[in-house]
Amino acid sequence: MTPVYIVAEIGCNHNGDFLLAKRMVDEAHKAGVNAVKFQTFKADLLISSIAPKAEYQIKQTGNAESQLEMTRKLELPYEEFIKLEEYAKSLGLDVFSTPFDLDSIDFLASRQQKTWKIPSGELLNLPYLEKIARLPIVGKKIILSTGMATIEEITLALEVLNLNGMSQTDITILHCNTEYPTPFEDVNLNCIAGLKQTFSEYKIGFSDHSPGYFAGIASVPFGISLIEKHFTLDKNFDGPDHKASVTPDELSLLCKGIRAVEKSLGSHIKQVTNSERKNKVVARKSIVAKSNIQKGELFTLENITTKRPGNGISPMAWYDILGRHAERDFSEDQLIEHTGFTAQEI
Repeated sequence: MTPVYIVAEIGCNHNGDFLLAKRMVDEAHKAGVNAVKFQTFKADLLISSIAPKAEYQIKQTGNAESQLEMTRKLELPYEEFIKLEEYAKSLGLDVFSTPFDLDSIDFLASRQQKTWKIPSGELLNLPYLEKIARLPIVGKKIILSTGMATIEEITLALEVLNLNGMSQTDITILHCNTEYPTPFEDVNLNCIAGLKQTFSEYKIGFSDHSPGYFAGIASVPFGISLIEKHFTLDKNFDGPDHKASVTPDELSLLCKGIRAVEKSLGSHIKQVTNSERKNKVVARKSIVAKSNIQKGELFTLENITTKRPGNGISPMAWYDILGRHAERDFSEDQLIEHTGFTAQEI
């Protein structure tokens, strides 16, 4: 299988601090991710002055300031993003950012960004979808997050992208729940299978907002191609997303867990693996002499039994051996041999 592509969502968890953002890139790289992702926006183009905070934002940051005032403090200047982009690439990481307004699309397009993440909140933003889909960038890929969406709404967004030049093979649909953090009972990993069936021409991924790294690892057997996970250096930092993010240690465990599960999936065929083959002779049993047996003596319940090792006649031939005559002498614990019966294949 193709390895799952792991994205550390730095988002706005840098709190507008360039040095903090750079440290986050370093920690994400150490954890083993494939890419880091930021969020690019001008708060005044994203949020109106009357927009309320989400419930989770109030819980994390209080209600003394508006959503607009809160978000202004989380902006990362374009020139600082460029420095972070170059730094992440120097470490061998892929790097991209989600634009949240049309001006930010233009900026990221000027950087020839190839991967474009459409967040759940923009799923039904027609001019936004059209603008990204029409960008004349060679090798452009789109990742479409689907939190809060119905199948009908996802289909509608995909139609817009397809009609404006995007092919199905260049779009990844992310299963997502837009609550921070998402209660485990609302993660709904089985929906991934449903999305794979409904949108069989598309790759399916997972944007995980649940606590910790459990759901992320558990999503791998569902056949995801990509996983995105919010990441922070400290869950107690001020800001709306830190509590729903993983720490560096948790991100590292997520990466290691995903890679371990990928190796563990194997095939649908039950077969003896190379690693266990050598243990068959040790763990299985053969028919052996329970006591000394003389040539010509009948094999009975009193003089034969089954014991390890498993390189003699299989116990599955038990009733075929009982009542036969010993063809030679056997001492106690010796493997029984008899014409017509072969040793077990090891």
